[in-house]
Amino acid sequence: MSNTAMLEVEGLVTGYGSTRVVHGLSLKVREGGVTALLGANGAGKTTLMKTLCGLLPVQGGALRFLGEDIGHAAADRRVLAGLVLVPEGRMVFPSLTVHENLRLGGINVRARPRWKHNVERVFDIFPRLRERSSQQAMTLSGGEQQMLAIGRGLMAEPRLMLLDEPTLGLAPVMALEIFALVRRLTSEGLTLLLAEQDVHRTLEVANHAYVVENGRVAAEGPAAEIAGDPRIRQAYLGL
Repeated sequence: MSNTAMLEVEGLVTGYGSTRVVHGLSLKVREGGVTALLGANGAGKTTLMKTLCGLLPVQGGALRFLGEDIGHAAADRRVLAGLVLVPEGRMVFPSLTVHENLRLGGINVRARPRWKHNVERVFDIFPRLRERSSQQAMTLSGGEQQMLAIGRGLMAEPRLMLLDEPTLGLAPVMALEIFALVRRLTSEGLTLLLAEQDVHRTLEVANHAYVVENGRVAAEGPAAEIAGDPRIRQAYLGL
């Protein structure tokens, strides 16, 4: 992980209408590796992710991606810049085929010329998706739908991928596959911001971690230090 900050969040305030969920939160995602977002359900992780990708408005503070102010940029402009969300709950298009879902993932003008190459890359990463290319997404298992959601994100050629609860609701063996995939993607140069409930495995794959509580950063540091701090483990992580 380099010292170059791809994403800088300063004093972010956001939420849903008049209901504020994130209160002055600041963090940095450095290029390379995995930055982890940890915290209980309702801590504000998903709200933060939605704001980073442009699905919720910034109510206060600043967002910078690759040195550019993106606080008021439209969601599609953020994707074009390389900031891509794989949302909680997968959110694939159920009536479309696997192949059609992937095509939609690569629709931005930067990635579109290489969509065939990128589909092959996704199929190399997820051979099961190749086998199910013509099936409707609704016929896939939960684990296969998560593969498709990540594959669709990769089609956009992200510089930074936001992974929101990728193992939620998955069988343990499939969850292990997702963490193995995280390692593979980072070894290939992708930067990840990972929000995840499996604290143990997340800290094993992460370089740096932020613990979020009530919409604020309660603790942060190298993942190994967070994992080894008994005060943080007990107070915030339930370990």
